[in-house]
Amino acid sequence: MGNKKKVLVVDDNQNFSLLLRCALEDDFEVFSAEDGRTGAEKAAKMLPDIILTDVMMPDIAGIEMTRMLVAEEETRDIPIIVLTGSNLDKDIPALFKQESNVRHFLSKTTPVMEIVAIVKRVLQGS
Repeated sequence: MGNKKKVLVVDDNQNFSLLLRCALEDDFEVFSAEDGRTGAEKAAKMLPDIILTDVMMPDIAGIEMTRMLVAEEETRDIPIIVLTGSNLDKDIPALFKQESNVRHFLSKTTPVMEIVAIVKRVLQGS
């Protein structure tokens, strides 16, 4: 089992985190964090192969966490997929796309198996 790639899911919505965990755990070792601060701390300790993060979270939001990871040498190259439940602000995807480690920006309404397929594609490309 030790050869499974590590996925870190950072989302304050426990139901969505659980859905992703169930979809990903056959192929990956899945870890989770409920906010950006915890996500950044876990990422620095465990160095996941990829991170899936929400945009809006308590304490530290997804964009701040992304910038914290980019600022650190050991975490700056971890690919990130951003998942959002909100389509309120059209500028948010553009904000994330400026960050070098963001590979995709998806709606939480994206079918979960499509999210899994995108995770696999990103990891194959890195």
